[in-house]
Amino acid sequence: MQSLSSCGATDAQTLQLLDHAIDLHTSGAVEQAAQIYRQVLMQDAQEPTALHYLGIVLHQQGQNEDGIAYLRQSCDLQPDNAAWHNDLGNVLFATQQFAAAAQAYDMSLRFEPDDHEVWNNLGAAQLQGDDSAAAILSFQQALALLPDFVPALMHLGNIYEAAGDKLTSAGYQCRAYVLPPLQGKSREMLGISFYFLGRLQEAAEIYRLWMDEEPDNPIAAHMYAACSQTAVPGRASNNYIEQYFDRYADTFNANLTDSLAYRGPELMRQGLQQIAAAGAQYDILDLGCGTGLCAPIAAPYRRSLIGVDLSGKMLDQARARGGYDGLFKQEICAYMDTRKAAFDIVLAADTVIYFGDLREVLNAVARSLRPGGHIIFTIEAVEPDEASGGPGFHLHASGRYRHSKAYVSQTLQNADLLLVSLSDAVLREEIRRPVAGMLVIARRAD
Repeated sequence: MQSLSSCGATDAQTLQLLDHAIDLHTSGAVEQAAQIYRQVLMQDAQEPTALHYLGIVLHQQGQNEDGIAYLRQSCDLQPDNAAWHNDLGNVLFATQQFAAAAQAYDMSLRFEPDDHEVWNNLGAAQLQGDDSAAAILSFQQALALLPDFVPALMHLGNIYEAAGDKLTSAGYQCRAYVLPPLQGKSREMLGISFYFLGRLQEAAEIYRLWMDEEPDNPIAAHMYAACSQTAVPGRASNNYIEQYFDRYADTFNANLTDSLAYRGPELMRQGLQQIAAAGAQYDILDLGCGTGLCAPIAAPYRRSLIGVDLSGKMLDQARARGGYDGLFKQEICAYMDTRKAAFDIVLAADTVIYFGDLREVLNAVARSLRPGGHIIFTIEAVEPDEASGGPGFHLHASGRYRHSKAYVSQTLQNADLLLVSLSDAVLREEIRRPVAGMLVIARRAD
């Protein structure tokens, strides 16, 4: 509760008495305070401070109608008292009179337009009154005044999540999540949040702390390398891929299709239409098959369809989906080395993005294809600053590798795979931006 120094009481003895009453009120001696408020009002029925705080007492005692009447009367007597209008709004909000509460908050802001808490209160009342558009503006104004104000960040995150805009929602939620204190928060979620916000040095520091706590954790090690660009490996480790995808198997499909506008299977369809004729005449290998999203795409062409993945839980999803003649939990290069000249088509939707150096995987593909067989794969494209002076690939802070067209073309040629087409493509969205990539089709020589 506020001091009476700005409440307008003029009589010194009354001011002292009301100060004592408010101290009692604040300490929990509500009834004693109420007696003093009433005593003052017996002497002056229009004393605004006594009216205001007696109104709060009545609300606390469940006499909401009388309490609101006193609060309104005090605000009428001191119309420029922003704090009192806010108090009235809070009581109206608590009694679910949301439109009236919004009016009270709006009146408060006329006199104190830079109060971020009242903007947040106004947004909450507008939101409860089903005016999400107005609520968004109010919460955004609260953040313009105090960018790290958690209640407004969380409100906006919830609004956009309810509207199905998960990426915008995540932006607000990440801003709230990375605010101190950080103790007790998930290292992984902190790293993801800092990455999402583009604060890579802070993300790297979080992953370094995670590595100190769990030296054998492959996710911490891989993501530290990605965000710090320190000791970057030539490919993601088997342990990283297995552990990472096992953890997200249950929500993988929904996240890809609903949140990330994933286009991998559709790009595989486009590739198949270029090089194959429907008719169940091809033996097809689905590398890094995951949950089996490419099985329906391959169905019109397959004589047989084999899926390979390191994540057992992803394979469980693929098995439940059906459409495969065999599913194998194995590293993809090791599997292909056991199947020489066994396939007509190899599909790899967002699989080789976990390889920086593509020589091993493309040479293994070449050995597993029959003469004249094709590989269709997607790959992320390096940005200009990532390609300059490097080996032709770059481990992005997302934890996935990006490659240049020249590097892909040369590595295919070195593997005795003939480039059929290499076209620009959008692979998915990330942080509300399209992820630029390539759809690549190559053929083993006859």
